[in-house]
Amino acid sequence: METEQVKKDENLIGYCGIYCGACPSFTSGECESCRAKSEKSAVRYKACKVKPCCIENGFFTCADCTIYASTKECKKYNPLLLKIASWVESTNRSKAIEMIKIKGLAETIAFMDEKQWACFKVKDSFLNKRYGKRMNE
Repeated sequence: METEQVKKDENLIGYCGIYCGACPSFTSGECESCRAKSEKSAVRYKACKVKPCCIENGFFTCADCTIYASTKECKKYNPLLLKIASWVESTNRSKAIEMIKIKGLAETIAFMDEKQWACFKVKDSFLNKRYGKRMNE
């Protein structure tokens, strides 16, 4: 059964699977999520190609995509600079899309909110190791 809270939280999942509810830009009030219809929408991701693609094709997230079998095949989802940033930070947006496909939005949102992850962490990042912060801290 969908509650008002779950419906509200669905708007905190970005088209690409990022959980805006744990994003520092969102929690500081700088951004209102990528789904907001304001100037404070996706403040750090204005060049995003995923959002317009999902809107144009009627997808709530890339988990609904019928164009590609996997996000790995989509060049809009995987631009080079984002691949590099994901490698440096040891994050994987595709994991959230996979989880949405398997477990649904509500369970993915609950998981991301509990972990307070904006993006799936796949291991301790180079920067975390270097500066002593670990994933489980």
